[in-house]
Order: sequence, then C-alpha cells, then structure tokens
Amino acid sequence: MINYNKVTTMQINQLTITNFGIYYGRNEFVFGNKKERANIILIGGENGTGKTTFLSAIKLALYGPLFLGYKSVNAKYIDFIKDKINIYSRAEGNKMAGVEMDFTLYNNGELENYYIIRQWELTKETVKEHLQISRNGISLTDNQIEEFYHFLRRNLPPSLFDFLFFDGERVQQYVLDSQFEQNVKEAFMTLFNLDLFDTLKEDLLKYLKQDNIFTSLTQEQKEYTQIEYDLRNQENVIRNLEKRIAELKEQAKDVQVKIQELEREFSNKGGMIARERETLNEQVFLMEQEKKQITEKIKETAAELLPFLITQKLLQQTVTQIDAEERVERYNTLKEELNNETLPLLFKELSCHFRITDLDGKEATSSFAEAMKEKLFQSMKPVGVNFDRFQFIHRMNSEQKQAIRDLFKQVRHFDGKLVDEWFARIQHLTDEIYTVKKRIEHSLTDESLKDIVNKLNEHTRLHEQIKYEIEANTAKLFEAQKFYQELMTKKEKVQKRIRQARKDENIFELCQKLSRVLSRYQEEQVKKYLGTVERYFLQMFNSLMRKGQFLNSFRIDPQTFEITMLNYSNKPIFKHSLSAGETQLFFLSLLWALLKASKRQVPFVLDTLFGRLDRTHKENLIQKYLPVVANQVIILSTDTEVDEYYYNRMKPYIQREFSLHYDRNSNRVHIENHYFFQKVGI
Repeated sequence: MINYNKVTTMQINQLTITNFGIYYGRNEFVFGNKKERANIILIGGENGTGKTTFLSAIKLALYGPLFLGYKSVNAKYIDFIKDKINIYSRAEGNKMAGVEMDFTLYNNGELENYYIIRQWELTKETVKEHLQISRNGISLTDNQIEEFYHFLRRNLPPSLFDFLFFDGERVQQYVLDSQFEQNVKEAFMTLFNLDLFDTLKEDLLKYLKQDNIFTSLTQEQKEYTQIEYDLRNQENVIRNLEKRIAELKEQAKDVQVKIQELEREFSNKGGMIARERETLNEQVFLMEQEKKQITEKIKETAAELLPFLITQKLLQQTVTQIDAEERVERYNTLKEELNNETLPLLFKELSCHFRITDLDGKEATSSFAEAMKEKLFQSMKPVGVNFDRFQFIHRMNSEQKQAIRDLFKQVRHFDGKLVDEWFARIQHLTDEIYTVKKRIEHSLTDESLKDIVNKLNEHTRLHEQIKYEIEANTAKLFEAQKFYQELMTKKEKVQKRIRQARKDENIFELCQKLSRVLSRYQEEQVKKYLGTVERYFLQMFNSLMRKGQFLNSFRIDPQTFEITMLNYSNKPIFKHSLSAGETQLFFLSLLWALLKASKRQVPFVLDTLFGRLDRTHKENLIQKYLPVVANQVIILSTDTEVDEYYYNRMKPYIQREFSLHYDRNSNRVHIENHYFFQKVGI
C-alpha cells in the first residue's frame, strides 16, 4: 500500500502532448532538474501558439475528468475531449491523442517518480480513455491508482492547482470576485492540512450515525445528530452550488469573448455579424410594415374617398340640401310651436291687461294677433329657400348629416399630391428592401462565413444555456441557504434542551466534546498559520511595491478570510482601490506567502506575468520574487511581454526555455529549445 501521508514537493520533469488541441503529432517538453538558482521554465509563444493548451495538458494528465469537476468519465468529459482532439489528425484518420507527464513527488522524504499516460482513442463518434500510471517504473494497480487519486484530491485538488495558476489578464477580476476569500480559505486549509480536522469531525458524525450507536442515543441526541448530519450535507450543497455558479459565470465570460472573436472574424472576412444581420432584418421588417400601411391607406382612399372626389359637385349639392332641410325643419317646428300654443296663450294673457283697437277704435285683438303671426313667421323664414317648391329628399338623422358633412370636408381638403407621395414612398421602400436583402444574402454566400455563422449560433445558444443554468442554480442556492439557516436555528434549540438534560459522560457527549476540541484546535492553528502568512505577505508586498513601505498592516479574518489592509497612516486600503499592476503584486505576494508558510513546493505557473506592470515592478519581480517563489516556476509569455531586455535580466534564473511557433503550412506547433532571442542547448 502506498503511504501518501505527507508530500511537500512536486516537480514536473517532462510533458508530452499528442494530437491534442493545436498540437499536431507528438510534442515533448523536457524540463530537467533545478540547477542552483535556476528555477524558471520560460515558454514563449505568440498568441494562439499553444500556451493555454500546454497548461490544460498538465491538468488533464494529472486529474482527467476531475479537471472538469467530474469524479469519473462521463458524456460531458468525452465531448470536451472529442472537441480537443486535433482536427488535422482526425482528418487524416489518426485516432489516437493523449498527454503524458513525468513528475516527481517527495513521499515521506523519499523521492518517487511517477509517469502518467492518458490517451484517448476516437472510435466513430465517441472517445475511449486509456490510463496508465507507474511509480518508480512499476505500473500501479487499479486500487493503487484509486489511492493515488484520493491523495491528489486530498493534497493537491484541482481548485488548489487553479489557485496557484496566475493569469495576469484575469487576476484583477479574480481578486475582486465575491468568491475570492472563499478560494483563499480553501487553498489555505489544504496547504496547511487544516481541512483534516473537518474530515475528522465528519468521521465522528458518521460514527454517531452507525445503527448500533445511533439507537443508544436519546431522542434529542438523535435529533441533534441528524441535524448535524443534514447541516454537513447542506454545507456541501451550498459550497458546490457556489462553486458551480462561479464556474458558470467564468464559462459565460469565455463564451462571450469567443462570440466577440467570431463576430470580429466574420466582420474581417467581409461578412456581417449576427447583431448587424439581425438589425438589418429588423429594418426590412419595419420597411415592409410601413409599405403595407401605405398600401392600406391608398386602398382605403380609393374605396372610400375617390368616388366622392369624382362626384364632388353632387356631394356639395347634397350637403346644401341637408342644410336647407335642417333649416326648414327647424322653422316648421318653431312655427308650429308658436302657432298652436305659445302665441295664443300670450295674446290671451295680454288681453286681460291691454285693449287692442284698430284705427277706428274698434276691438281688434284677433286681427292684431293674426297680423302679428304673419309678420313674425315671414321674418323667421330661412333665407334662400323657395318654400313653394321645396321638398324634403333625405330626412337624415343628426349622425348621418354629420357623416356627410365630414366626408365633404375631407373631399374639399384632399390634396392629390399626397397620393403621389405615397406611391413614391412605396417605390423607395421597395428599393431599400431589395438592397438590404441583397446585403444579407451576400454575407452568407461564402462557405467559410457560413461556418462562422454556425459557430456563432452555437456559442450564442450555449451562452443562453449557461445564463439559464446560472439563474436556476442561484435560485437553488437561495433555497439551500434558507434551509441551512432553519437547520441552524433548530440545532440551537435542540442543543439547549440537551444541555438542560445534563446527560453527559456517554458516547454522544464524548463525541461532541471531541468535536468541540477539534474545532478549537483547528481555530487556533488557523490563527497561528495566518499570522505567518500575514507576516510573509507584508514582507514581500512592501518589497515589490515601488512605493516602498506601502502597507503597515495586513490581516486575514480567521473566520471569514476577509482581508484588511492599513497603510502607514493606519487608513484602510481596499482591494478595489488597487491599480491593475498593484493587484497583480498583491496576489503574487499572497501566493508566495501561502506557499512559504506551508513549506509546500509545487509547480507555479505564471501566465502574462508582466502584462500590467511598469518597469520598476518588473525589475522587482525578477530580482526579488521569481528566484524564491518556488523550486519550479513555469512562465508563459509573448516576445513583447518578456522582451530581450527582461529576458537577459531573467536569464540567470532560467532552467529551461522554449519557444512555440505555429506553421500554417504543416499545421503544426514547432517547439524550439530556446526563447525568442537566444539559442541554447538542452
């Protein structure tokens, strides 16, 4: 049985990449052993020449499916591998791809050499993985491989590997992420073996859950044990959900970047990006809608107004007749009212007070009334109406009369030029629609453009899927946190009842006491080691900063791992107030402090190390940081980032150097055993 009790040093000796990603054929990186001060493996390459694939190959060789968070080979892992198999080897029918890694571990002070071969065989539409691991030249059995992976998960989990991988392009985003403190805590607990106490407490809980022990507990103790068990499970659920959400957000950003790259490529090739195409399709839709609306207006005008435009004179006569009918009708109504009721009553009342006589003094009330009515009715007659010949024709109600008047008004004000403008607008829209449709059509005539569009659609679909998954997991996380708080409240109540019962000196109480002792010991150890980390961090960070003694105090909360920084005026400095370059130095100092305090030596990978740093900070890193940060430092760089000047400054610490060149004619990555500026032997 292999004893993996304590391993503090790991070193990669050789990495071989075959038909994986951009690497076509068999490609070897031989690192060798550290020589005196030389601890740097410098790998140079322009963008897109395989630096990122190099890192993925290391992680895949070590972790396999665990690289993606899966405990065993599954469909998603197979799909990932299938997508990574080199397209040119696949086209030639070469069905094998893989990664191999030679590395050493110090196991209880003994140097052990390991060789991992992880190969993938493509058969039709699926991929089969083959795995071999040997220790000191002897192949491990399945059980020994399982033990080895248990050790890896325990001592160097992928999350720790990721934490120790420095990406200058993303470090600021990583440090400011809400998960950063949790990531620091997990890395700290693993590096200092303090997560072992969580494992012990979990074992105690499992012990209490055994049937023979569990049945001997009181009802309240059983309830308390079950709550503890549920809380543990719930903590795992919350942790996994938080991790999954963080991974998904990272994936979403990557996919978004890929979409933008595809859109740029599409645009550069003369194509039209999806959003632009969508905009043009929207324009076509709107123009067709406007064209349809104008056509409807013309039809409406032709159907409703045109006949009356032609017979405008007749319509005017109709309106005149309607007006006359209305006035005559009003006159007749008034005359009838006066003649039958109002005037007779009026004269009757006046005759009581006045006496009306003619010129001869004779009673003339009746004749006066008749004459009065005749004069009055004559004066009320509508002007311009010949009552002798007048005839009612239409006898319309008020709504009908208003409709005729409105129609006449429209006819009178109708401008024929408007119809010409409508037809001109339709012609213009027709030409515009034709032009835009041709642009869309031409953008897809090239086969390569169609391929990009397919990829764009696929990535857009993937982005939407990730967003949906983030929302779903966020909702689950909310419910899980809510349930966790309910369990905590319940636990406190049960705990109080158990204490009141004063039933100690039994298995349950012993386990509880032991668990409390472990917790207190763990807390003390966390404080002790955090103090060392804080001291180392302060030392390194202040030495790297151009501003000299930049920080006076650096503290990490032992519970939350929240970081507090004070300057020399004892004023707080917040992470988000640091510049991009200062954030890089902050994170690099923290990594170094964690590794130095834990006395672990593991490969340290730095990508885009100098991307955001000025000259002074670069010099400080080369002189004060790189020589001491780890026994093996792998730096991935472009020729502009580590240029000839910085290469010469770094030269005394370089153990091996490579440069990657992608040959478009042979579709291969050529690995040369020298950096861009100087050739050296292996």
